[in-house]
Amino acid sequence: MTRSPTYNAEMIESRTPPYERIIFVCCNEREPGEDACANRGSAALQKELKAIVKEKGLKGRLRVSRAMCFGLCAEGPNICVMPDNVWYRGVGPADLPAIVAKHLAPLTIAPPAPR
Repeated sequence: MTRSPTYNAEMIESRTPPYERIIFVCCNEREPGEDACANRGSAALQKELKAIVKEKGLKGRLRVSRAMCFGLCAEGPNICVMPDNVWYRGVGPADLPAIVAKHLAPLTIAPPAPR
């Protein structure tokens, strides 16, 4: 296999996940007025979720990441929690406590998984 000169390492498959959960927040942008999660405030949702994770001391166990497009623009903002494979559509700031309670609460009780 030929590697690009900008990459020095070979690909490594990791069997141990680096995080216990990842919350993907769609932050896809489109022209103003078009259906898009970013046009409905998803960046603020992502920022608030990151603050909650930090406040609860879960940084390193749970990651909040921006995603580009889930293909559900008309129903956004959209959030997906993995590995739970739970999808939320039409999320607003008032919905964040329920998402946090369902997916972050188990992490606050359980000790970190060994790496």
